Order: sequence, then structure tokens, then C-alpha cells
Amino acid sequence: MTTDTNLGTTERSAPRATVDVLLGPTTALVVDIFRALGDFEASYDVAVIDMLEQRLTGATDGQTARAVVSDALLLGFALRNQRTDTSWPHRDWDMHAIGARRATAHECATLALIAAARAGDTALAADAARRLGVRLNATIASLSRDMGTRLEAAGLEVSDTDWAPLMASRDAVTEAEGDPARRMSMPH
Repeated sequence: MTTDTNLGTTERSAPRATVDVLLGPTTALVVDIFRALGDFEASYDVAVIDMLEQRLTGATDGQTARAVVSDALLLGFALRNQRTDTSWPHRDWDMHAIGARRATAHECATLALIAAARAGDTALAADAARRLGVRLNATIASLSRDMGTRLEAAGLEVSDTDWAPLMASRDAVTEAEGDPARRMSMPH
């Protein structure tokens, strides 16, 4: 506690630690799928989807790459349609540019949703969906599980044990800090 003679006694809040989430190249490729969907939705330019499929063929075969993109499109559209906020237009999710290795809180929540649904961890999946402003329902759970299965078949597995600690944080919210990069607040 500190005392200020002009203002009386005030309490200092404990400083928050921030953690930047740096994705491995394979995980960044998975996040890029959803980043590209935002570009696709903005312009409906099929070239964005073709570019994404091309990048995925570096990690898997062409047919599997198309299937991953197809599942991602279904999940992405379902997430946007199941939003719980009633404002229009909806607030956009905070996403970095395609190719970025740093992840936003929304990108981490998307990965956590997919990993948790794949692992059958309903509590973690519901928390991740809530952080995306989406109510976890049978459609979202099924599409997320399918996406996790498809990623695993493509050799791009995401694990719930990797994302659960971030979702367990009391303040996994995105906030700007003067830099275009976003930070995820984490407790000490």
C-alpha cells in the first residue's frame, strides 16, 4: 500500500506478466488456415484458398490439404454464424497476418477449441469457444473434432495439453500494447 498526501491511501495492483505465444512452424501453418479464411471471407477470392492448399501440400499430400481447407471453411463459417454477441457487424477476431509466428489470444483459443474437441475435453472446448464469443453446441463441437482429426491425419496435430494452460489463465484476453503485436495477459 502507498500513501499519497493529496489522494489518501491507495492500493497498488500486482503487475501482470505478459506472455507472447510463439508458434512452431507447423502450428503456425494450422493458424494460417484460419487467418486465410478471414481474407477469403473479405473478398471471396478463391486464389486465397488455392494459396493455402499449396502451402499445406508442403506438409501433406494435395488431397489431404484440400480436405483440411474444406473442414476449416466449415468450422470457420460455423464459428462466425454461432457468435453470441448481438452487435452487427460482429467484432472481428484478432488475428495476425498470414505467416506470423506470434499468436493472438483468439488464435490460441481457436487451437484450444480444436484440440479440446478432438480430445473430448468438453470443459476446455467450452472455455475456448466462450473466449471466441461462441456458444459451444453440437455443431461447433463436431466440426472442431473433425478438424482435429483431419489435422492429425495430415500430420499437423494440435494437442489439448499444449493449450489448456493458456486457457486456464484468468486473463487470456487480447490487448494492444502500442505495438501491432498483441499480448496475452497471464497471471504470475
